[in-house]
Amino acid sequence: MEFATKIKKYRQQNEWTQQAVAEKLGVSRKTVSSWENSRSYPDIFMLVQLSDLYHVSLDDLLREDHEMIDNYKQEHDANRKQDHTFVTSYIINVVASFYFLCRSLVGTGWINQLQPGWRMLVGVLIGLMSVNIYFLLSKAEWKTTSRSMKVGAIMTFVVVATFLFRLDTVTLPKSSYQFGVGVGHGVVIGLSALSIVETIWLYQQFKKRRDH
Repeated sequence: MEFATKIKKYRQQNEWTQQAVAEKLGVSRKTVSSWENSRSYPDIFMLVQLSDLYHVSLDDLLREDHEMIDNYKQEHDANRKQDHTFVTSYIINVVASFYFLCRSLVGTGWINQLQPGWRMLVGVLIGLMSVNIYFLLSKAEWKTTSRSMKVGAIMTFVVVATFLFRLDTVTLPKSSYQFGVGVGHGVVIGLSALSIVETIWLYQQFKKRRDH
């Protein structure tokens, strides 16, 4: 018997409507209907909730429905790939944070002393690290992040950006060209602060997803 047929059977045995089940699980009636018509499957957390609600084992719910089991396997593999990507991106961001902090402390004069080929390579690596900052931000689990943590991250960004500006101040010149350089410098400082904030506030997500 397929999963959809089973949960519909268990619901009817309890004489519950789809709306009643939806309210007990904290989802919409449309979601329950979608499960019972095999249009979608519940996630692992909701599967446990269904098991508790109908007082049946997970093995009973999943048994014989090979399509559903394959779906969970594919979902698991996709999540593992996403976790691996996030972990790699986080490690790259740690390197970027170290570079941007050193940049504010000692400047970038050492880059100009390198051979042209090496300067180009360093420039490409810095560019990739900068892009990775935004990539890592897009891969963070914001839905599970509490409001207090988001506020804390924003406040940390303000503090770190102010600190970096004090370390690496720029006098805004009067000409349009020099003003553009000053704006570009401000963007770099903001990017540096964002990288450091990600290293601090996304560490727990990194640790959790690394251990999966």
